[in-house]
Amino acid sequence: MIIGHRSSRAEKKFKSLTKLLFEQLKDAIVSGKLQPGERLLEAKLAASLKVEAFAVREVLRKLEAQGYITFQPDNQPIDSKPTHEEIEDHYAIAGVLEGLAARLAVERARPEEVQHLTQLHHSLKEASQKRDLMRYFKANNKFHRAIADIARNERLYRLIDQLRQDIQKTRILALRLPERLEYSMREHDQILDAFLKKNSQLAESAMVRHLTNHMKTLQKALETLKGEKK
Repeated sequence: MIIGHRSSRAEKKFKSLTKLLFEQLKDAIVSGKLQPGERLLEAKLAASLKVEAFAVREVLRKLEAQGYITFQPDNQPIDSKPTHEEIEDHYAIAGVLEGLAARLAVERARPEEVQHLTQLHHSLKEASQKRDLMRYFKANNKFHRAIADIARNERLYRLIDQLRQDIQKTRILALRLPERLEYSMREHDQILDAFLKKNSQLAESAMVRHLTNHMKTLQKALETLKGEKK
């Protein structure tokens, strides 16, 4: 029984460690500390995180399963990078789904929900003014998920949530290009304005325009990154 308890404690400790490592590496990928296409050396990661290599290996496999990294033929993991076609396919779907969510949300929003969205918008603006990209990125996620939630369509919410996770690792790159942060903030101003005016068609068009602009900037950011590595 004692051995069993020790084994159970060790297993819980390992799961807790791998969960923490997963979040650390995922945040490093999303924040851009690890660049798309960058090789992830297992031994180097283990040393920098002060953990055993087998724990890093477990986490890398989980990251691969969720699309954050890919393994090359030589079994070396790299931070995955979407192609232009993949980005276009993603945003074509996202534009339709998030545009629909914005329209439904305006039609179904309660006053307290619009107030909450206004508060999230305020957090977004604060991050923009301080040019805090990671804070802006997280506030942006909350803003978009709030709109999907207000739409009160569970299946639509799940589809949008999955799409945002799929491209999450590279979306922040677009914000690093000059003026994109300011343009992005203005686009969110327009989305909120549509809610305040209770104009569902305006909300839908503002959302689609915002996502289309972000797609184009993201493609440009990836091209810039590709040029820097040559």
